[in-house]
Amino acid sequence: MGKKSLLVLSILLLVIGFASVATNLVINNTLNIGFNNIFLDDVVFIKTETDGTASIDEDGKTITYDAKKISAIDEETMLTFWVKNKNTQYDANVTINCGLNDNSSNLVNLVDVTINPSSFSLASNEVKIGEVKVKLKSVVTEEKTGTFTCELVATPSEREETGVITPDNLYEDSVINGARPELSKELIPITLDNTGVVTYANTNEKWYDYANKEWANAVILVDSPSKNYNVGDVISESDIESYFVWIPRYRYKLFHANQADGTTTKLPESIAQEIEIEFESKDTQSSNGSKDGEWLTHPAFTNFDANGIWVGKFETGYKGSTSTTTAEVSSSDPTKIQVKPNVHSWRSNSVSNFFKAMYNYNRGLDSHMMKNTEWGAVAYLSHSKYGINTEVRINNHSNYITGYAANTNDASGSTTNNQPYDTEVGYLASTTGNITGVYDMSGGAYEYVAGYIDGKVGSSGLTLTEIRETYSKYIDVYASNSAVTAYSRRILGDATGEMGSFYSDGNNRNNWYNDYSYFVESSSSWFYRGGYYDYGSSAGQFCFSRPAGGAVSYSSVSARLVLAPK
Repeated sequence: MGKKSLLVLSILLLVIGFASVATNLVINNTLNIGFNNIFLDDVVFIKTETDGTASIDEDGKTITYDAKKISAIDEETMLTFWVKNKNTQYDANVTINCGLNDNSSNLVNLVDVTINPSSFSLASNEVKIGEVKVKLKSVVTEEKTGTFTCELVATPSEREETGVITPDNLYEDSVINGARPELSKELIPITLDNTGVVTYANTNEKWYDYANKEWANAVILVDSPSKNYNVGDVISESDIESYFVWIPRYRYKLFHANQADGTTTKLPESIAQEIEIEFESKDTQSSNGSKDGEWLTHPAFTNFDANGIWVGKFETGYKGSTSTTTAEVSSSDPTKIQVKPNVHSWRSNSVSNFFKAMYNYNRGLDSHMMKNTEWGAVAYLSHSKYGINTEVRINNHSNYITGYAANTNDASGSTTNNQPYDTEVGYLASTTGNITGVYDMSGGAYEYVAGYIDGKVGSSGLTLTEIRETYSKYIDVYASNSAVTAYSRRILGDATGEMGSFYSDGNNRNNWYNDYSYFVESSSSWFYRGGYYDYGSSAGQFCFSRPAGGAVSYSSVSARLVLAPK
């Protein structure tokens, strides 16, 4: 007799309970004390995907799932579900148990029903994804039907502070392979139109598309915005404190892993090439290649075990400054940080002051000054099929105004021969060639990054004890024998030594775009990146050089803010 189909009709039920904790405490029959029972309504299903059919009831408590027919041994049918804790007072500990119903005893030896994960924590405002699989494990000779139930039990646990509900963030971009933007109560997802109008994004719908070079953006608002914003609202520029761009976790194919020290000759043509990139989530096994043609998960992401990082969209500005000189301030005050277009870059500051201001900007979001490898992560993504895939246009605004682009390639410094970020010319200074990318990575001000020679703090203001005992996670460390043309001391992914070969025409340059290429050395032990407004063809996202790290004589140097939320 030929094999027939087995049809399993499955129903997934959400049941909320309090485990061993009593719901009510009765004293003298008059006073009820206990958990707020509104928790019972706040752990809900919000989305499903299946190879059969599924629907969520109106209150979010029940998923009805009609599985596809399965007929071959080891064939599976699957339901993926998203569950959210919308309660602001309690986190939840969740367990899920599945079993065949009494009317389906004829299926006991025919199918396996599994749930993954079977237990997990669910913080206030958090969304988790789970899977239910039904697998046929034995040949069937006639069509059978049955039902099973999965009970999801959520036990509340106390929070130290009230949570804030943010959008569900259900939009999936298959290209980034699960490295989705990590949002929080402070980070508001946005979309930008071509004129710079900012709209609170609906994260259940398309709001970024990396395949089409449209990177995810978010903002942090000022402490007292003019209104409470909701999805679909246009957000006033005056209510925005800082803009950020999501750089998803990725691996890249190594292309020049073994640069020798020293310089050779200028090549007749640029050797710039498209960098091959594949996005991945932190749940993917990291790639650890070391030779050309092998894959390496970029160290900017493995350092924080993160799905990505939020990078300041512009160079950091000094809040309240109204001129070039009033943005030249030696300070470590995090309340003065702003990351916005059309403001003066914060300059004349030491590595230590920039580093500590950015470190203390928002510890809940693991804020910090951009590391050298993080600069490399943005630069490499810009030079892939997901970015502009060429050198970004220089910001040649001689007043250090953020977001500007020169009207022509390699233009010298000017206050007029340029246009702002929200124009066709302005887009060319973005890592995407459109308004969604990262700006000021060529020209504007040079940018200090957290990367130094081991043991050589220079005039940075940081101490070795601070670096080694408190801040080691946030600073790239280079070999103690590093020297100005010792390009082999690079860290793979930092966009220094891999940009070789290098030549000298009186200045050290790379053969990609002729950008300045000076490695750190004993007397100048810190990196800065990008060049400044009057560098012309010597500036770019692959430009690197070495200062001593202090504020004196560095009025052309700023820095960039990065967030690494989990």
